[in-house]
Amino acid sequence: MSEYAAMKITLLEFDESVRRRPGMYFGAKPHLATSVLTAVVIASLHPGPKAAPSDPPDVTAEILDDLAFSITDNWPTGPGGSTKGYFGSVLTSYRWVHAAAAAVSTRTTVETWHAGHAVRQQLSGLRPAGPPQAIDAPGGTGTTMTFHLDPAYVTSSTLDAPTLDLHAEVCCDVRGQFRLRDSRSGQGSGPGQGGAISG
Repeated sequence: MSEYAAMKITLLEFDESVRRRPGMYFGAKPHLATSVLTAVVIASLHPGPKAAPSDPPDVTAEILDDLAFSITDNWPTGPGGSTKGYFGSVLTSYRWVHAAAAAVSTRTTVETWHAGHAVRQQLSGLRPAGPPQAIDAPGGTGTTMTFHLDPAYVTSSTLDAPTLDLHAEVCCDVRGQFRLRDSRSGQGSGPGQGGAISG
């Protein structure tokens, strides 16, 4: 029997861990692109208590291409608009599912705003392609992220509408609003895709 030693342990950075085993983070590989979208929508609808918006979650997802989507919600990347996250990016640990999605993307654009301040940052994978840039702040609080999924990790998979129940049983007291748009067909929210989420 071989000895188990610390020298045989390989420590992986978060993004490398996601890329090696995306199924551990997102589920079934044959439908990985849709699984990534579904996981990000669920995460936006269920912010942690420290990062939760004062209003019920309000989430809009848009499928832009077969491997590209954006998501907008009404909470910042972290509590109080914190923007100190993975590898110096604006994605904080409160956005770990979104960060995992960035890890399997060729590029991600993050725009986040809170209390009259707003920044935009481009990411290559999960690593910043440059520092956050100040932009004009819309009213209120929110974040928009646009993900361009990497075909190397989501092979033979294209985006489709989430098919899973976006709320687990008794997961939250106040259910948010969720809308899905698919710009590939030029249509807005279809039946079952927009409006309030039901259990």
